[in-house]
Amino acid sequence: MAWKVQFQSQELPEGGRLFFREGKREIAVIRHQGRLYAVLNFCPHAGAPICRGRIDHPVYVDGPGGVGYREDAKPTLRCPWHHWEFDLDTGKSLCAGGSRIKTYPVREEEEQIWVDC
Repeated sequence: MAWKVQFQSQELPEGGRLFFREGKREIAVIRHQGRLYAVLNFCPHAGAPICRGRIDHPVYVDGPGGVGYREDAKPTLRCPWHHWEFDLDTGKSLCAGGSRIKTYPVREEEEQIWVDC
């Protein structure tokens, strides 16, 4: 993998998503709550364009009939087809054991967004 400039910082506002191609792969760069994420636009479950899904914060329950709490520090990306959720930091699925989405290192410097892909 190699670091490449993909966008100028001003092209990606808060809450925005921009897509680029790297070979046959489509990758999205997402700006959410001031942080950048780079994700392969492919859900491992059924091939959905996952980066078109909703970003949310998961709600956990401490057991059956238990009290729910929200983990605002962990944004998740929800597949638009079957609603599987994945941690944007790690790519790990919240609902399907070992499933995960591919994430890439991303950084912003000198008004440019770099992705290591």
